[in-house]
Amino acid sequence: MKEYEKIITAVSKRNIQTAIDGFSVDLNDELTNNVRSYLDSLSIDELKEIQQFFNDLLNLLYDEKLYESKVKEADKLLIRNLNEKDKFKLKETVIYFSGRIPLKVDLDILKKVYYLDDNKYIKMNLTYSTLSTFDEELELDFVEKLTTIDEYDEMIRSWTMAFFKNINNPYEYKDRVEDDWTKAKTPRINRLAINEKENPKYKKAMAYRLLDFVVIYLFLRNRKNNSLSEKEKEIINNSFIDYELYSENKKNTIRDFRKKIITIGK
Repeated sequence: MKEYEKIITAVSKRNIQTAIDGFSVDLNDELTNNVRSYLDSLSIDELKEIQQFFNDLLNLLYDEKLYESKVKEADKLLIRNLNEKDKFKLKETVIYFSGRIPLKVDLDILKKVYYLDDNKYIKMNLTYSTLSTFDEELELDFVEKLTTIDEYDEMIRSWTMAFFKNINNPYEYKDRVEDDWTKAKTPRINRLAINEKENPKYKKAMAYRLLDFVVIYLFLRNRKNNSLSEKEKEIINNSFIDYELYSENKKNTIRDFRKKIITIGK
């Protein structure tokens, strides 16, 4: 059974043991696309049940600090017996798909997890999983960390490279500044080129706009001799940033990063 099939089985059965078996995997672009296609095929009622299951699982993983609930002792024991590596992977998978279910994201739950967990990978995952809400609290906090803390800078570059190159063990992959980053850059440039409301990917492009700028900036900052093409510069300069759901602070932050990118990319 392929790894994405294990996740689909765990989602469909919705019990702790199958979740442990299916969710303790390393995520990559190919795997997540397959699972998201499956989620897109489900009814609203099924999706609501899955969202509640994810919340209950997160509550168990965080020692029932998210909300009060009645939990079977057997389920508690299954979680307590996990080693730290498998517990981490379980958290990562649940958080990732909590933000990709085609339902309104449960922002309150994910915010609670963000402030409970100091792991930088968890914070990254939570930030991306809440972008669709256009709530800027976690996003702006995470951007501050990315641009001021070296280990966060290295993490997001390394993870982005590993994720889009479908590399196994993405947590151990380290971005070497001489590596070709085309596979990391191209999806962001393509998203930054989306400016028309009629485009079916418009809302997602707007949700990811700030972090797309930030990630490109960080790659360029660490690859000072790696210039952008003229077409890429044009796309960046023409990217729409006056989106109605952005605060003025966010708009100005995007403008600042756009200016930095063009300056470095000369």
